[in-house]
Amino acid sequence: RILAFSSWELCRQRRKRPQMASTEPLLPTTRVHASLPEKAAVGALPDLTERIAQLGLTEEYFAFKERYLAWRKGEKSGARGEMNVDNLRRPEYVAANRGFTYWYPTVQEWVWKRTMTYWIAVTFLEGSIFFTISSFAYNRKDLGLFYQPMGLYGYLAGKVNFFICTYFMCLETINLHVCGNGDQESTPSPSDVEKDDAERDRRTLKTDKTEPEVFYLWPFRYQTAIDNLAKAGVGPMPYLISVTYFSGVLSFTVGMIFELVPPFLPPALAEGIMRWSFVVGAFLFAFGGVLECFQNHVFTTLALTSAWWGALLNLAGGGMFFVGSIFAWIDGATENSLFGWGSALYVVSSSVQLFMWKDEQFGLTFMSVLNSLGDPAKLATLASGGEVVDARATFSWKGAFFLHVYCICGTTSTYNFLIGLKRYFDRGSLPLLTLSFTKLLPCLIAHCMLALTSAQMRTPKASPFRQLYTLARAVLVVLMLDAMATLYEFLQDRTE
Repeated sequence: RILAFSSWELCRQRRKRPQMASTEPLLPTTRVHASLPEKAAVGALPDLTERIAQLGLTEEYFAFKERYLAWRKGEKSGARGEMNVDNLRRPEYVAANRGFTYWYPTVQEWVWKRTMTYWIAVTFLEGSIFFTISSFAYNRKDLGLFYQPMGLYGYLAGKVNFFICTYFMCLETINLHVCGNGDQESTPSPSDVEKDDAERDRRTLKTDKTEPEVFYLWPFRYQTAIDNLAKAGVGPMPYLISVTYFSGVLSFTVGMIFELVPPFLPPALAEGIMRWSFVVGAFLFAFGGVLECFQNHVFTTLALTSAWWGALLNLAGGGMFFVGSIFAWIDGATENSLFGWGSALYVVSSSVQLFMWKDEQFGLTFMSVLNSLGDPAKLATLASGGEVVDARATFSWKGAFFLHVYCICGTTSTYNFLIGLKRYFDRGSLPLLTLSFTKLLPCLIAHCMLALTSAQMRTPKASPFRQLYTLARAVLVVLMLDAMATLYEFLQDRTE
């Protein structure tokens, strides 16, 4: 909290920016005598702190300095641009140079972004698994009684996960808050520099009395999202990616409605609406992948980072969706297969994004500026209230593996539940209904563990919590294997 408050206070107390020529140098033209010893010459250099503050570039200067020193210490990337007024004010350089204290001005903001991106990655993975299984199941007419729960109902479960994923993406971009994001005055006059500091200090110290920020739930508040992203120096691309995917999910939902409810339109018209809604939804998914590739410079570089691969896989998956939707008029089996392979690519992409979250790259593939903020241990220190923590206090590879276990357990358990419901409605036996809800329990337990994992990244060290946590993981592995065996048994007995 000390780190968070100090960073926030520095940003709120910075000087307002007067209108000055963009090429104005930071250093005065004072010449240091060449005959002075080197140390004396360095000591004779003027202190430019006040000068930088008058230019309103305190935050940008320290961001540039932090990035430059990180590069000098051996990190792979350094500061962007040159040390002058023009380059420090360029939006693309500002966004690239600013460190984690800018993007995470408070502990609450860090927790907010971390939690949202976690559930984005998890629901993306679960939805992709549902889509993969159900797409290939659509080609298995021999499933008999279980054809509908394995196909249509599985698609519906995947749609719910994709809806949550893309909706959270929109919420994160619309409600983006960074250090100094609340300043509404964009270009103050030079006289603003000399305003009374007492009022500014009084506002700064109101940490517990300030009114909370307005939280927006409507995903199409495009002007709010664009304004917040512009203030952060990012540009509208993250929101465009989010709303494109969200619109694609809504378009797919229209087709699902015509498949779920009894037909109230002529069959030819209903089938045409369903097909075209899938074409539009698939196109939007492919277009979202294109935007992510631009966001992560896939077309211009061979960075081969996690975000680079994730964006490329999303583009390939969306492309297969679009081609598959066109095949709806040609060959239904090819359409389902293309949707299945595209969903499989999304499974790989969501796994990549889970590992990005493990490495504290909370921008995933739709907000790349959050993926290069430096050492993840700094974020762990910020979250711990300023205490020095172990650098290993981030997610482990074993933890990422168990995340996949939980998601697979949840999806297979859901399929067992859907098959149980289908058997109940087909036979009307109450024991079958209770049995179907029993089959849903592994899904509920898995999601409880997913929620716990979002707060507890590694196995606790203190007893008995360490033993309980390890036992819970072992139980989930057993439940996953049991759910998979039950699903296999159901499918083997499908003609029953």
